[in-house]
Amino acid sequence: MKLLIPLTLFSVGLGAVAVLSEPPREPPRGPYQAPLLPRLEMLRVVGAGQRSLVTDYYWLQAIQAAGRGGQSRENTRYLDLFYYSDLVTDLDPQFLKVYLYAGNTIPTNLGRETWVNTNEARKILEKGVKHFPKDSTLRLFLAYNLSYFHNEHAAAAEHLRIAASLPNANRYVPEMASRMLAFNRRFDAALALAESFRDSEQDPEMRQMFEERVQEIYRERVLIQVDDAIKAFQEREKRLPQSIGELVSKGDLPRAPQDPMGGVIYIAEDGRSSSTSSTLRLEPIDYRKKALEKEAKEAKEAASANQEAPNAP
Repeated sequence: MKLLIPLTLFSVGLGAVAVLSEPPREPPRGPYQAPLLPRLEMLRVVGAGQRSLVTDYYWLQAIQAAGRGGQSRENTRYLDLFYYSDLVTDLDPQFLKVYLYAGNTIPTNLGRETWVNTNEARKILEKGVKHFPKDSTLRLFLAYNLSYFHNEHAAAAEHLRIAASLPNANRYVPEMASRMLAFNRRFDAALALAESFRDSEQDPEMRQMFEERVQEIYRERVLIQVDDAIKAFQEREKRLPQSIGELVSKGDLPRAPQDPMGGVIYIAEDGRSSSTSSTLRLEPIDYRKKALEKEAKEAKEAASANQEAPNAP
């Protein structure tokens, strides 16, 4: 009889944990197991009178999870933070700080620009935008995630376009938005955005910057047309055209293209069109590629220095 009571309590406790705990939302990643969290419905009922206290408790757990993740370099480094933050924002969808913090902390770089946990960060940021559609910073973070990690440039451009029109937008958001819109061939939207900021800007330098962006968009539209002609020529002739003139003579271009910024358009060594007015195109900057190129250059310079260094006596 004496053993029956402890065994009964133990069984009830295990049953309560099984019933009240939420099962993992996704299959475990290797040996990783998601934290065992209470079911949202249970928290809403049991903690109905202390919702803010319960929310703050799990927010503190999220912060501690981030601290623990900072000591690891595994691919599951900040996954605990995702699960806690997801629960916290279920309890209080208006907890803006959680979306901003978790959305930027969860992605983990394993080295050489190999990123993991980007899908989890995306879920948190998309959830935040759903509840805060007029927060330009959230849309900016989500646009970065979509463009850099997932190569979804069109979706990123749309978030940037909306962010640029919001009252609390940072001044550099319109420049990024117009670049992304032009890259996705949404030239009318890119022009409308750049022209609206140009016409409403009081600062002469900023107004000039937006005027230059308008001209860059016009130029990019011409360069895209030339790129399409180069691609059509290459598919037909199985080689790159030798010049813009050959594209015109073969009928891939109706006439020699004119750069609205006064430059001369030509075919660059990489097989794409370019202009003497600027070698830069309106397209997303590939930071991943630049980081790898920089790392390779530094390694090559270090190896060269070691070869040139005199042997130690």
